[in-house]
Amino acid sequence: MAKYRPIQIRIWKDPDFEKYNSSMKLIFLYLCTNELTTESGIYAISTRTISQETKIPEKTVTKLLSNGLKNVIYDFSNNCVFIKNFLKYNGGGNPKLIEKSISNNYEEFRTPLWNEFIKLYPKFANGLQTVNKPFISISNRISNRNSIKEGDYKGGKKRHFAEHVTLSLKEYRKLKKEYGKDNTKRFIKKLDNSKGAKGYKYKSDYRAILNWVVDSILGNKKKGDWKDKF
Repeated sequence: MAKYRPIQIRIWKDPDFEKYNSSMKLIFLYLCTNELTTESGIYAISTRTISQETKIPEKTVTKLLSNGLKNVIYDFSNNCVFIKNFLKYNGGGNPKLIEKSISNNYEEFRTPLWNEFIKLYPKFANGLQTVNKPFISISNRISNRNSIKEGDYKGGKKRHFAEHVTLSLKEYRKLKKEYGKDNTKRFIKKLDNSKGAKGYKYKSDYRAILNWVVDSILGNKKKGDWKDKF
């Protein structure tokens, strides 16, 4: 992982950047320079993390990302971001190493944002395939959230919490109560990647998480050492 990320000094004279308010400028600069950035410009980061590190209210972060910052696309369904010009300004170095890094990013972050990447950087798209599952805009996410009622999941009816992971709302709440929201997201991501890469199938994803994913993520840590606040 790079220890620094360059920012072009002419950004301060960019007509679009000049129109940004202070919150928009800070979010854009943060998204280009934080420790989670990758060579492809696609990486996972939650609106909560952006809010905590920039001290901008999460509601404001969500609103700004949904309305769109130039050259920034946010996939709310997968909590992933794509900085469209990132590779253009950070692509120096050995091309083979860059391609390998991008390939690793592709395997780690399963998001339709890769469709945009393939269009913009065809020379780095060898081996990459389009991701058909559409990413959800904030307006659709709110609409879907409002249309889902807790009663819809009585009787163990499942819903997708990731591409390959289904849980009932009751199961999800049990995990969140026992292990915290952030760890539950980590469990789901771990299981989703394993099922997607190796074709695993389980009668119950909830039981699979309890059976091996929790130990894989948390190991032998005591509850007080890992439970996050939520």
